[in-house]
Amino acid sequence: MTAQRASLLAALLVAAHLLLALSYSLWNPAGEAPDEADHWAFVVYLAQERRLPEGAWMTQSKHPPLAHIGAALLASLAEPGFTFLRANPDVSIQPRANWSPNFFIHTSLEAWPWRTDVMAFHLARLWSVLLSTATVAAVYGLARTVWLQQPGLAVTATGVVAFLPEFAFIGSAINNDTAAALFGTLALWGGLAIYRAGGDWRAGWWTPLALGLGLLSKVSTASLWPAIGLAIVFGAARAHQSVFLSDSRGSGGAPRLSPLAPRWLLSGLIVFVPALLIASPWLLRNWRLYGDLTGMELVRQTIDLRTTPWTWGDTLWLLEGWFVSFWGKFGGAGHIPMAGWIYWLLAVLTVVSVVGFVRSWRRRTPDDRIVLVLLATAAVSVVVGVWQYSLTALGTDQGRLLFPALGALAILWVEGLHCWPPTRWRAYFAAALLAFLAGLSLYGLLGVIRPAMAPPPAIDPSSLPRAVESITFGELALVDWSFDEAVKLYWRSEQPPTQDWRTTLRVVAEDGSLVWEWRRSPGYGRWSTDRWPAGVVVEDVYIVGWPDWAGPGRYLVEVGLQPYDGAYATPVRGGQAVEGVFTQLGWWERP
Repeated sequence: MTAQRASLLAALLVAAHLLLALSYSLWNPAGEAPDEADHWAFVVYLAQERRLPEGAWMTQSKHPPLAHIGAALLASLAEPGFTFLRANPDVSIQPRANWSPNFFIHTSLEAWPWRTDVMAFHLARLWSVLLSTATVAAVYGLARTVWLQQPGLAVTATGVVAFLPEFAFIGSAINNDTAAALFGTLALWGGLAIYRAGGDWRAGWWTPLALGLGLLSKVSTASLWPAIGLAIVFGAARAHQSVFLSDSRGSGGAPRLSPLAPRWLLSGLIVFVPALLIASPWLLRNWRLYGDLTGMELVRQTIDLRTTPWTWGDTLWLLEGWFVSFWGKFGGAGHIPMAGWIYWLLAVLTVVSVVGFVRSWRRRTPDDRIVLVLLATAAVSVVVGVWQYSLTALGTDQGRLLFPALGALAILWVEGLHCWPPTRWRAYFAAALLAFLAGLSLYGLLGVIRPAMAPPPAIDPSSLPRAVESITFGELALVDWSFDEAVKLYWRSEQPPTQDWRTTLRVVAEDGSLVWEWRRSPGYGRWSTDRWPAGVVVEDVYIVGWPDWAGPGRYLVEVGLQPYDGAYATPVRGGQAVEGVFTQLGWWERP
């Protein structure tokens, strides 16, 4: 494959990722990505207050602010706010009957055409889409530096990142992982360019900027600094060796030894000192406010701290979580997986890649081997950094945390796979691999996220268990109910509802004391009432949380209905208004 054709294909892959990430951004409901609501809160504060928050009251303020500043600038074109984000009290991380995987109740406020704060939210998401798209382009530059004579492999690695389901998912949501991926990839590209140029910093002139901006985006990018340092030293040593050999062959006397230290020292200073200066305002602010450069004391106040010693079981948990969610695991807590066989297939491909890497290693020149070692060093450094953080924090089993080394991981994976097919079939193999990953990304959006966030199925009115006199609450009517192991309510829309209605179910003891109460959007929060068509019937199931003191006996079940931010509706039964806001549905005999 010629370099010109490879560049054209890479450009097409960049465009394809842009369309894919935009699709995820449009179709994945607002707030349904890891920590997205918290990141949005940081963005809104920056847009409204024009300054950084202090203290632990805002969880994501523990992070450097660069990615959020960019999102805030775009969001400020509209009206950043929170009116559309309405928490779902029925969210469940573990799949179960009547599963509600959505963290938020998605009302018609989020519908197109977007307005005010919803428009601002999508503009902030657009910032991540642009960053992730730039990352794909940067991966091509990095891969071309790795495989100088094999542009086809660079295209394959670029396609792997472009169609990685998790990267399309994270790259379409508000976070700082996409910025870490971009600047991490740019830094590695620059470091390898410096190595290829014999330690000359001018070949990777953008490296100080990438390292500094990376540190201003996410602290984990600092894990790449050792690999960049080694690239400079190895590059200088490579140049030194070339001079030594040239002199020894060109004269009869002793070779002239060019000093090694000045080259690597000069390049190192030019790369790392400006990077530190770029990040210094944030580092010094942390020192002034929290007593340490990275603000780790603030971090401890905003995370779930590990309270038990690390075990081998924790190691297996971490490795499994990284692998599964690196390829694709969706939802606000990374709790919605793809089909299990997909991960098994990817695991097989990864094992084949590892074996192939050993096989390919023997065919590589010493120069190329050093490049691969530098990539592996970068990947291992990021892994070790996240593992060390895992000794302190819980919830670190997410593959997105490895994204500073995303380019390195993709290149190493492709390096191990490409050697297996015969030479004449390698282009077909690469095309099939990218087609598989592209299909996987579409499946992640259309076959995993969309069904998980879809409304529960409507109920056939003829299947209702018994006939009772319905109770009308304005736009909605309670047409049936039953008490068994759970309370089941059946709501019907009398007209297309205009309100986001919320039910309040109460269980009251005979002496009048409140036993249990739950307020929710009917249907487990998966289908906001202002999206219901007229005449639809929705089942609403409640699993009562009985307190220890509630023994056998009779308990009164009653229900009320109110708009999200309004007063309770007056219930009407048999054409007569019912006194009080709660309607008694009957007595529940508990054995």
